[in-house]
Amino acid sequence: MKSLQFGGGRKITISIEGPQGLIAGAGLHRLMFYAHVKAHGIPAGVPVTLSGEAFLSGGLHDWLGTWSVEHQPVTRDDGQPDVITMLLPLTDEQLAVIEHRRAGSDLQIQLNVDVALGDHPLAKGQAGRDIGPVRAFQETIFVQRESWTRLLTQAAAGTSLAVVIPVPLDGSAATNVGTLLREAIDKVNKGEYGDAVTAARRAIDAMGAGWASEKNIASIDKTQRSLDQRLSLVRHALHGLASPSAHGDPVADTIKWDRPRAMAVIAGVSALAACRQPSP
Repeated sequence: MKSLQFGGGRKITISIEGPQGLIAGAGLHRLMFYAHVKAHGIPAGVPVTLSGEAFLSGGLHDWLGTWSVEHQPVTRDDGQPDVITMLLPLTDEQLAVIEHRRAGSDLQIQLNVDVALGDHPLAKGQAGRDIGPVRAFQETIFVQRESWTRLLTQAAAGTSLAVVIPVPLDGSAATNVGTLLREAIDKVNKGEYGDAVTAARRAIDAMGAGWASEKNIASIDKTQRSLDQRLSLVRHALHGLASPSAHGDPVADTIKWDRPRAMAVIAGVSALAACRQPSP
């Protein structure tokens, strides 16, 4: 619980519980917290405004975005807190990043909270130099891995696939791969599924050489193949799968790309690109 002094004997205490749930949406979900806001030495009916940001705590301290409230609290004089719902929007991609950063461990979310107390008449003797309308604090929410997994399962948030691929901005091959995969997703969103698969195949080409050849791998017993050799087989299979969309032969004409098939190719290429990234 945080105790915020606003001067003149006025105080607001806030305790945050959560997360209480993950409300599933169409690619954009809302992580829900409860905040108990209680006023001391403040008359009833004074508005209190809460706002702030959220970060992944620990490690790289990734910014998650701004959170909002379903309704702003109002002070009460019956000794009871005003319970409000805080909502943090999270996209499928952000959930994937969280899982990537979490790596099966517990989760820590830092909430930065700004509290603004509305205007109201001060009682006689309350005025002073410590009077102020705005206070701020930080709260770190610890979520056990079992609880987080249960939230994801209950919200069916894992039904959308997102693969985290670090994309540098240095003009390297990894940059080109990331650019082409974004192009592929954009094509899918526009309903241009064949072009999306073509972009995904170009992303495979942009990964460059260094793959074991299919002929060499075929000569090795299946049980003796290394991980790199197995990934090379995945690369060759994906490239073969994605190649017909660029051809005009009779066989290619029988292949009809739709959203699920195009996304299957893009997901496979994205996962392969993630495997090619150096370990942190």
